Amino acid sequence: MPQRCLNGAMLTFGGHKGSALAAMVELLAGPLIGDMTSAESLAWDNGAGGLPYGGELILALDPQRFLGAQAPEQLARAETLFMGMQEQGARLPGERRFACRQQSERQGVIISRSLHDEICALRQGG
Repeated sequence: MPQRCLNGAMLTFGGHKGSALAAMVELLAGPLIGDMTSAESLAWDNGAGGLPYGGELILALDPQRFLGAQAPEQLARAETLFMGMQEQGARLPGERRFACRQQSERQGVIISRSLHDEICALRQGG
């Protein structure tokens, strides 16, 4: 009987756990800082496909403060988790952006002639 109680106790962040986590972040990055929810931001955008209105949440944690001397060992465990996720095909937050940035630094950035002309005009004060 005790084992039956634990079935599903360690689910991934999908399902109700994922929904609860998403709701928490939505609240922290919207109404609790005086900004819009994502649904309100989409409505405000009116289908233009622009960036979200503004809410931004930065959560900075210092592992050393939490873990003390255990920080290196625990951070290595976190890296193992991330590698396992990537091996399964998941993309980590920021991974695509960092790859694009490295590519742009190596190969440059392609822009349209009209944008180039606009930048040149701005540079010349026009």
